[in-house]
Amino acid sequence: MTGIRCITEEDLPSIRKLIEQLAVDLGEVFEISEEKALEHYQAMQEHPEVYRSFVYCLDEQVIGFISLVLYRSFFHRKGTALVNELVVEKEFRNQQIGKALLEHAFLVAKEAGMDELEVGVMKENTRAIAFYRKNGFDEEYLLLGKEFCQEV
Repeated sequence: MTGIRCITEEDLPSIRKLIEQLAVDLGEVFEISEEKALEHYQAMQEHPEVYRSFVYCLDEQVIGFISLVLYRSFFHRKGTALVNELVVEKEFRNQQIGKALLEHAFLVAKEAGMDELEVGVMKENTRAIAFYRKNGFDEEYLLLGKEFCQEV
């Protein structure tokens, strides 16, 4: 099968690899254990109205991944879908796979009744910023973050 489908538990090793590749691309050291990936997957599966995740497969190989969070607020008339993670394997980049995943996310968000698709990007990630702008995203506001201290 070639195309986009919902993630399954069997996709977790491929998704872990993609997330770790994303961390390397961002200059970070990050590993996600099998147990932690499964824990996140199971928690997300319990709330399909909030979490939607998809993979792009080429034949049976997972080569791309997108994760969405759908939420409501009083400020937006309907709701917002947030692209939480989007990554394509390096050797398959610039082949319209990221664009296809993003277009799929847009359709999923519309079908879920959302009126906005947004994404947060590290300000140093100029390639991602250019990609999102090329795909119709505009700078709307500044997203600030504060990370909690890591427990040892």
